[in-house]
Amino acid sequence: MDYARLLASTGDLTLSEIMSLDKVQKKLPLSNDEEKLLKAKSLIEGRKPNFYIAQKVAQKIGKKASYSKNRAFDKQYYLDMICKAIGEHGSLTRKDINDLLWNKLPDWMTDKQRMYKIGNLMGELRRNQVIVNKGSTATPQWVLVK
Repeated sequence: MDYARLLASTGDLTLSEIMSLDKVQKKLPLSNDEEKLLKAKSLIEGRKPNFYIAQKVAQKIGKKASYSKNRAFDKQYYLDMICKAIGEHGSLTRKDINDLLWNKLPDWMTDKQRMYKIGNLMGELRRNQVIVNKGSTATPQWVLVK
């Protein structure tokens, strides 16, 4: 109820938009019509079923931090973070890389999605010959290619 009042205080949302945004905040499923309406007005971002309030709404209601937690950084940020950490420490294990990125990934991701995302980032660095595994398959030691 407090969230709905906060949304209503912005003054430029209809009752149906407020109710739909309340569903987004509570992580309840949206109907196709609600989804289309909110997307068309740029009130939500993300992919089904992981919608979150858009930046302009978050700024109006003072939820900037929660918006930033839900929105992912761009891929290059994560790639640079991995390379910088490997450069600083000489080598990292997959567990080290997981620990490094886990809390940086968006809150809406499940643990399985986070594992795949980190694996995809590492795979991209490996394919681009930026990092290489100097350890074994069971205990990898990722180092920068010189």
